[in-house]
Amino acid sequence: MNGLNYVTNKNIHNTMKNKQIEFSCSNCLNMFIFEYSKICFDQHDDIQFTPEPECPKCGTTKELTFSNFGQEQIENMIFKNQIKKCK
Repeated sequence: MNGLNYVTNKNIHNTMKNKQIEFSCSNCLNMFIFEYSKICFDQHDDIQFTPEPECPKCGTTKELTFSNFGQEQIENMIFKNQIKKCK
């Protein structure tokens, strides 16, 4: 090996905190973990994060999607009724 420490997705997922979601950026192809303070459904039943997610590499807020793991996280939260309507 070349001395670099490699972190697998499994290791990253095991160390994620409660209020973190994994996103991917289709603008720069970066995957990152986003920490939010609040998550809720807006009046159109779209998921709203506070603060708004932003890619740490390119700064976009428009080209973001959930990674496969992030999608699983959101689905689990929905099925457990952990995401409420925004007030």
